[in-house]
Amino acid sequence: MDSRSPLSAGDYWYLGSPDPATDQLFRRACSLAWPYAVYCATRYHRDPQLAYELMDAAVDNAARYLERFNGRRNAIQLSYRIISVIKRLSKQRADNKEIALGMLSDLELLAQSFRAGSDLEQDAFIRQILDRMTDRTRQILQWRLAGHTWRQIADELGASRITVWRDVQKEIRGLLQIKSGTSVFEERGESD
Repeated sequence: MDSRSPLSAGDYWYLGSPDPATDQLFRRACSLAWPYAVYCATRYHRDPQLAYELMDAAVDNAARYLERFNGRRNAIQLSYRIISVIKRLSKQRADNKEIALGMLSDLELLAQSFRAGSDLEQDAFIRQILDRMTDRTRQILQWRLAGHTWRQIADELGASRITVWRDVQKEIRGLLQIKSGTSVFEERGESD
């Protein structure tokens, strides 16, 4: 059972636009679509934290959708669009059987497994993981923790969103594996 608290509707926020009307429209649409993103992430992927990535992609798509219609859409129409994209992305991920391993939620689970240890042990472990990360990955994770979307980070780095996401995923996955091929989670469980 997941020990993390369930995600509430206020856990996802639209980062905003310069136009207050568009900002308000997206905030309303996101609040309507957020429960469905949490449902899909939990039900189909067993990772509620994936709801953020599903929403990021869906909101990006909805922003382009709104531009195509010159802003002539209401919150209900935008929320339907966001939900539709979430459903499509969720099905694609489930069909591809790609496991969302190596993201922030995995690092959080790993940190929880070390929670019983002393503060000194925890600090040493965190330093060890951060020291092994490249500067680029460390910066990307800081941006994600600050609430930036993958697309915003990719724009800042001058790369595609999927390339940035896969690079981070690959690096973190590598950090969480030991040379014998078992994960750090399994190693920690066997040594206790």
